[in-house]
Amino acid sequence: MSRDVALTARMKYILKRLTSFDLSRVWSFASQIAEEQGKWAPRVFCDMLIWAAFHDTAYIDYYEADFALLSKAERKTFMTSLIQHHLAQAVNKRADIHNFENKLDFNRRFAEYLGRDWLDLDQADAETLKAFAEKNPVFIAKTPVGREGKGVFRYEASDVADWNAFRDELRDKGQRLIEQNIVQHPYLAEYCAGTVNTTRVATFFDGEKVHVLMAAQKFGRGAVSDQFTWGGFFTMIDEHGRSFGPGHTGKHKSRYETHPDSGKSIVEFEVPMWDRVVELVTRAAQEVPSVPYIGWDVAVTPEGPLLIEGNWTPGLYETRVSATGIRTGSRAKHRPVIEASRR
Repeated sequence: MSRDVALTARMKYILKRLTSFDLSRVWSFASQIAEEQGKWAPRVFCDMLIWAAFHDTAYIDYYEADFALLSKAERKTFMTSLIQHHLAQAVNKRADIHNFENKLDFNRRFAEYLGRDWLDLDQADAETLKAFAEKNPVFIAKTPVGREGKGVFRYEASDVADWNAFRDELRDKGQRLIEQNIVQHPYLAEYCAGTVNTTRVATFFDGEKVHVLMAAQKFGRGAVSDQFTWGGFFTMIDEHGRSFGPGHTGKHKSRYETHPDSGKSIVEFEVPMWDRVVELVTRAAQEVPSVPYIGWDVAVTPEGPLLIEGNWTPGLYETRVSATGIRTGSRAKHRPVIEASRR
């Protein structure tokens, strides 16, 4: 049994899984895994139940990390959503996570790291919004609280005829945060010009040192967001800012050695200005010491990297052996935060 999650947290998780247990859904996962990976479905089904009950592995984690193809020892090198959620709950102070959970609060707290104009519609009338849009003909509207890019929208000023009505429409939809559209680095635009392709970097600040735990490069397909819900995919990034395998979605069987639209190489990708990206998140990670475990979304522009947002639960990004051939996950790099969660 894993020792990376406290017993009380594990028991709560098991109880929750039992009360919400959906036999048909688990069997559906097992059948899909068996078909994709040439396994026997009943064996996969039983294995999934065992790893959910005793090894902190949700069914979706089992599927996305290709656990059916890995040995027990190999599986133990991977992070899971339960472990990550437990770590975030254990080390991040609940009273201060609003600085990351609410995008308006985040923009106020991390204003010096944003590198873009923005406004809060609750504090801006129609004329102010119009003036902002005239300066930024393409602009982004966001719901202050949202996940997976679902609350992100792109607008063009030329499409708006009545600014009073438009402001009311945005507020009615909860799209209070208005931001300047980001112009990304030309190298990133070569991969997908229609989407700002961001880098996710997970960090942990132990009070003295900032540890970079994981990095992944996300790629879009032309939509307003590079998240999976908009068709995006990712590749894992090493400590030098380079891809160390093909890209994949993590959500279904996929493999991208090149970007499917631009044809640019994923396996040869390097994050531009990587040293400056690390320097940026290292500084930002020390701003709110009471929330030390964060997943940062960074956009690299021609002038340098800037922050898009910070996630107090960093998001699960792992390699996938069926796509990359890599059989080792990132749990070892998370030892600093795992050890801190036990104090």
